[in-house]
Amino acid sequence: MTTTVLVLIFLVLAISFGVFFYLGRPKKQTETTPVTEPATSQVLVAAPSPEPPEQEELPQRLVIGSHPNHPVVTIESSNALAAYKKGKPIDLNSGSVGRLTAMLQAAPGLLVAAEASGERLMEVTINGDLARAADGNGFRAFALGPKGITEQARLFEVQNLQQLVNAAAVWQIASVVVAQKHLADISQKLDEIKNSVKGISQFLDNQRKARIQSTYEYLAQVYRAIQAGELSTSVRIQLESCERDLLEIHRHLIHELCQLLDEKVEHSEAFGSKDLKDGISSKIGRIKDHVSDIQMCLRTRIGAWHILSVFPGEANLSQSRRESIEASVREFAELEPLLRTSLDSEIDDIKAFWTKQSTLDARKSELRTKRDTTTDLLSSNATEALTSLKNTEQQFLTHDQPTRIFIEVQNGVLVAARQAT
Repeated sequence: MTTTVLVLIFLVLAISFGVFFYLGRPKKQTETTPVTEPATSQVLVAAPSPEPPEQEELPQRLVIGSHPNHPVVTIESSNALAAYKKGKPIDLNSGSVGRLTAMLQAAPGLLVAAEASGERLMEVTINGDLARAADGNGFRAFALGPKGITEQARLFEVQNLQQLVNAAAVWQIASVVVAQKHLADISQKLDEIKNSVKGISQFLDNQRKARIQSTYEYLAQVYRAIQAGELSTSVRIQLESCERDLLEIHRHLIHELCQLLDEKVEHSEAFGSKDLKDGISSKIGRIKDHVSDIQMCLRTRIGAWHILSVFPGEANLSQSRRESIEASVREFAELEPLLRTSLDSEIDDIKAFWTKQSTLDARKSELRTKRDTTTDLLSSNATEALTSLKNTEQQFLTHDQPTRIFIEVQNGVLVAARQAT
């Protein structure tokens, strides 16, 4: 084979190997060159396709209070259909619940995502102890979703929540709902006061009698206002005047009772004992009237305190008022042994030289019976007042339990409401 042929074969192999190597190596990515437009146009840069936006997380629950873990009012969707059907129907247009449902008209847009049927059940839970203890200042609305708080702030700072509901207004409505749970208990106290007022003794002067009667009538007006769904600030202030008047009357009655016990009936007869016996009997009658009047005053103070305590805020004042009334009751109860000792001393001193011993014994026995009736009345009245205080405290514990109100929504319209029983 000639040299020329060998060279040609070598060149062919070299060229083939080079082509194969070039075609087999990885290609470089081609860079996109910006297209320059005329000076008056903007520069366009190629960008990746945008990802689909995340779906907005709708809150499942609206909490109103100072902290989401301590809600005064909670509004949320509910599936407690059985509890709803067993609940007590509520007129949507009546009282505080009517105002609450009207306020929640904005809620479906945020809380009630319409389902296929267009029907939804909402549940409003009111924590009575927090509603009464708070004054509503600094309350916030917390919108809670599956991952926790989705939005929070004072309502006047967040437009969406402000449009939805006003925290202070909801708190006021919740306070009325809690207060109205006490209506039956307050009504019973007013009936007791009314019966006591009817039996006010003639011994009580007209001015104090009028003040007690007017206090009872004013408390009856407050009862009707609460029944209508109002907790007026002016009423709250006026209740302090009621307590001041009643406390003053109570002090006067206690002082006069002590004076009456200290005064001895004069024995004006020279030989007999009938006038002395009649004088002591009259004294026991006046003591009994004082005991009844003090009890009436205590009943009225307890009734006013009960009404005061359903107003939200000032829990320390309510507790102080309760302690003051209890101290007055115990002071009243402590007069029982003094009353017995004082009357026993006078009864034992009944003596007459010209009166038979059997007659003296009969007169003393009659007076001791009246004494026992009066001391028993004092003791039972004091016990009744203490029991009323304790029962009222228990009533608050009972009524402060969470109140559940179910509201049925159809196509964004509130159509029915029931209170869980």
